[in-house]
Amino acid sequence: MIAAMNTATAAPDQPTMSIQTCEQHSDSGDSDDDSDVAFAYMDFDGVDFDDGGAPASAPAPTQSSAASCRDAAEAEVSCIKAAENDVTPLDHGDGEDGHDKFATSHDLNGQIRYNKMDTELNCNYDASSAAKSKPSGPPSSTASPNRRACQERALSSIKFIPDDTIQLTDIDKTVLAIEKDWLLPRPAGDSARVADSIEFDKENIALENLRSLLDLLENGKYADILRSDLSRKILGSTEGTSCNDNETMMDRIKRRVLQQFTNEMSLSVAIIKCIELEIIGIASLNLFLQLNYTGPSMDRGLRPEEEKHDDPLDGINPHAMFQTLLQKGTKSTTQNFAVLPSSLPLDSISEDDVSTNAHPIKDTISNTVFHNTVLSELAVDGEWPFQVCIAPYFLMLGRTILSMLAEPTRPFRRWSDDEHSADDVGLGDLAKTYQISLTDGAVFASAANYLSSDILWNARAIVAHRRLISTRRDEDDGQACPSLWNEAKEMFSRCLAVFCEGNEIFDDKIRNAHISSEVMLEYGLAEHHFRKPGRGKTSFNRALEIAKLEIQVTGAEGKRTKYQQTATAQYLVRAKPSSLNTALDQKAQCPPSTAQADIEKQLMIKHDDVSDDAILLEKIKFEEEDDNEHHTLTIQEQSILLALCLDVKNDNPMDGLTGEQMGGYLARVLNQHDDWMVYATALLERAWLECERTHGRERAILQIQALADQHSNRLTLTQSTFKSVEEDSAPAQERLRNLHGIVYPPRWDMLRDLAERYTKLGVVTSAAEIFEEIELWDEVVECYRIAGKESKAEEVVRARLAERETPRMYAALGGLTHDPMYFERSLELSNGKFYDAHVALGKFYFDNGDLRKSLKHFQDGLEIKPLMPAVWFRVGTISMQLGEWDTALRAFTQVVQQEPEEGEAWANVAAIHMRRRNPSEAYPALIESLKQNRNNWRVWVSKLYTCIDLKKFDEAIQTCNELLLLRARRNEIPTPEEKCIRAIVGGSLLNYRDARAANDHIALDSSKRTLTRLKELLEKMKSSMKSEVWLYDVSACFNDEMGWKEDVFNDLMKEYRTLQCVSGWERDRSTISQMTTLVKELFAHHKAVGTQESIAKCKLMINGVAKKIRDASLDSVPPKELAELDAMISDLKSC
Repeated sequence: MIAAMNTATAAPDQPTMSIQTCEQHSDSGDSDDDSDVAFAYMDFDGVDFDDGGAPASAPAPTQSSAASCRDAAEAEVSCIKAAENDVTPLDHGDGEDGHDKFATSHDLNGQIRYNKMDTELNCNYDASSAAKSKPSGPPSSTASPNRRACQERALSSIKFIPDDTIQLTDIDKTVLAIEKDWLLPRPAGDSARVADSIEFDKENIALENLRSLLDLLENGKYADILRSDLSRKILGSTEGTSCNDNETMMDRIKRRVLQQFTNEMSLSVAIIKCIELEIIGIASLNLFLQLNYTGPSMDRGLRPEEEKHDDPLDGINPHAMFQTLLQKGTKSTTQNFAVLPSSLPLDSISEDDVSTNAHPIKDTISNTVFHNTVLSELAVDGEWPFQVCIAPYFLMLGRTILSMLAEPTRPFRRWSDDEHSADDVGLGDLAKTYQISLTDGAVFASAANYLSSDILWNARAIVAHRRLISTRRDEDDGQACPSLWNEAKEMFSRCLAVFCEGNEIFDDKIRNAHISSEVMLEYGLAEHHFRKPGRGKTSFNRALEIAKLEIQVTGAEGKRTKYQQTATAQYLVRAKPSSLNTALDQKAQCPPSTAQADIEKQLMIKHDDVSDDAILLEKIKFEEEDDNEHHTLTIQEQSILLALCLDVKNDNPMDGLTGEQMGGYLARVLNQHDDWMVYATALLERAWLECERTHGRERAILQIQALADQHSNRLTLTQSTFKSVEEDSAPAQERLRNLHGIVYPPRWDMLRDLAERYTKLGVVTSAAEIFEEIELWDEVVECYRIAGKESKAEEVVRARLAERETPRMYAALGGLTHDPMYFERSLELSNGKFYDAHVALGKFYFDNGDLRKSLKHFQDGLEIKPLMPAVWFRVGTISMQLGEWDTALRAFTQVVQQEPEEGEAWANVAAIHMRRRNPSEAYPALIESLKQNRNNWRVWVSKLYTCIDLKKFDEAIQTCNELLLLRARRNEIPTPEEKCIRAIVGGSLLNYRDARAANDHIALDSSKRTLTRLKELLEKMKSSMKSEVWLYDVSACFNDEMGWKEDVFNDLMKEYRTLQCVSGWERDRSTISQMTTLVKELFAHHKAVGTQESIAKCKLMINGVAKKIRDASLDSVPPKELAELDAMISDLKSC
């Protein structure tokens, strides 16, 4: 129906045509019924449609003109046809031009409306220059650049809207029911298919082809699907592949897809073709996931005779339409792009038995033009995909097709253009750039709008796309790839609205609940992969509610080791399925396939397989038998348990308690082995946990290696027979069936994790080879350096520099050659902003004794990366050597702020304060240092001095006790110094006297306790330091002050005996004086006793001392102390 329209008056120098809606002029009163003709609401302001063959817009009447609406409509159609004259007709395969009429006919199954978007056209147009360049004669396909640009901007604002009022035929409904039944998730054990109960017309080739494609998809023949007739028709020809400079690979695929739909096509045929396209998109996605996630790989040469076979992906990676791009990027077109990295072969396998291509990733895909072109198409918001992924072309193909099907009525998204990464580029844009009939696009949109499963598969493809993006795990804060997240959130919102809001998708309630729970689970995992707040926690709990799975987290007594005698509390997760799944559980009890029966045998590495001395049980043996028995869970319920385990990991720090919690969920999942990938995921998570445990680490590493090896179809250490590869391994379709409901890492992530764990264990050469496979060059160099293979590391670095000069590689080369020139070159390339080069130069100058230059480079590096406590520590130590105490204090303060557990830094902070005579500031730093390390005797000595300065004598005594304990373990540790002990004794006694004089009972009680501890310390020191003369003197002074006369005499006698044992004391003047003083004190004691026995002992002692001194001084002047000794002897004779 042509609506009445008015046109506005055009300016003389800038022709204008304004087409307005009939709603704006409902009072025009002229309306004819021409339902065969589509109409547009478009604004071509400023656009010149004069083509030379079509009449230009006549001068338009004003708004008040009474021109008929029929004339206005005819003028509109004339202008649109004139615009189409610039469009070259396409050959749709039947040799007929599909653009004879722009307006739709009765054969069009979807009504088209062209809605003007909010964007206003504002094209500057020079009428005089256009008149000069106006072609004469018949219509030309070449338009002036300015006019063409304006026309393209107009057409790019068009979106297609399918007609939902068209009645579907019975065959249409049947075909759509088949699509929904085959391509939406189904519970395990439910194998009934709608198509199995339908008798197809054998003469209907389209339906037969559809059934054939579905069978191939069901059997995992994804490569065969990509070689199907429709795939070859779309992608398998180089004809008509010429494109403009801005055309991307995705745009070329879209153009080819839309060419398969014509305005003469019936809705039934269009629906079948859309389903076939959906199957191709799913097959492409699945093939990408098989090659990069689940395996089995498609390596050639599994057996020697297979070396003659063609590459299984020949002709589809890429398809023929991109062969020219492939030839640009490779020296040989026979290069295998599907080869995967395999583990090193067993030593017992010879070259005659199997292929020995050990590093196929490194040799085939890292730097080809085709590979990098595909990755550039998949780049998002400036983030580059992981370089060593296998065949990313399949992901790009799947994303392109599934996005078109899931959003046929909205503009298509481009991810690789940073400037317009979130802009809309509509199907109308395809028409204006690639000469696609607008009516053909509406046929595609009308048919695609009836599909049911495309939105879920598109959401899955988006998540796979995100997981391909290479972002550092420790730097991903959830802000990466916002364009992809917006697309994923919108797509999952549609999935939730369709599948999770009580809609009856199927008559089977179990199937509906399964789909609803699956979609909710996958949405939660998408939030996890995009690292959004909550990491999917809410969605996981909602999936648990929908599945009606009852989970109880508790504890029970059990034994974990073989020799454990007493049962202890163990973490236990009980899971009970709902009654709704009872019927389904009966279906699932059917005998498992060969691959399912061998899942545990093929995947699990047991403790006894690793060591005969293993002490851990394979599973906890609970005391109660009921705790050892478990309900059978569906695969989806097991996936939900894994998601809850993941939630525990996301919500808690990775410590022992978190590991125990996760282990409970994993143990429950590992009680069953119904699905290859679910079981493998649980084994992998358990291996990660066991890597942190002493008794499980060896088994865990071998388990991770086994899971990495099961991806390959080559013989490996853990996959050593052809039977284990061919017969015992699950096929691709079984591995992929439940992949979207679990978090299983891609192969490159698993290899990186395995290499990192090898590095921690010291297996650095094997780790370097793995890092080299996945092109993590920094790690490669570091591993070779640790292994002492600097020449190999240098070879790798120079090879990388030959390809491209980067600051990182020059810094690595400088570290290998110890040549500062390379570090300087690294700083030149980075404009002084490469942190590693600054630090390396700082270390170089430090080792060479140039502390000033070293300090400068370290400080420059810290300006770039201030959160580097190790470098701050170096700055502090250098500053202390240079006497720059303020700089040193600031540096060590930064260390303890960033790493509060760095005890050495706390000790250095205290040392600086002690250097500045500030013990009150040094004391708390020493306390923090000793919290982190109580075995550093130097810190204890520093604390001893500080406590004496602060008159904290109780803590000083305790510090001396700690030093004695350390010395008991290590003889090289010095004992407390004499001056410290004398200071403690003198200070403690002074406090006691002051408290007694002040009659302060509280202080007096405290002083008495201190003196008691001091007495114990002195006794302990005398028992362990028997050769220290000064110690007995100090003890005697202490006992004399306390009034313990007997103890004083004992200490003096021990001091006398110890001094007598000193070799040559009689010839040393200071020792003679010390001995004389000591003898005087003993003389006074014996004389005070007054007994004949005491006097005799004293006389004998003095005579012995005097004789030794006299004999030692025969050839010299006798010391004056000799006369004092003789006087004491004379005094004793008179007694």
